[in-house]
Amino acid sequence: MVSAQASKGLAGGPNVPSPFHAIATILFEDQAAMDAAMGAAGPVMADIPNFTNVQPQIMIGEVMS
Repeated sequence: MVSAQASKGLAGGPNVPSPFHAIATILFEDQAAMDAAMGAAGPVMADIPNFTNVQPQIMIGEVMS
């Protein structure tokens, strides 16, 4: 992992509540590092229902700048 940050959702626009409670942004050195982290994340993902009934969403992207 190169870096990580967490953001709290505040709004989805003017006078619109945020569709997200929290967003984690994690940067990896390369695809292999991300694959290894995702492979090890099973127990963490399995624990999510113990804290919330919200279904997590995952987005994989590429840093453009």
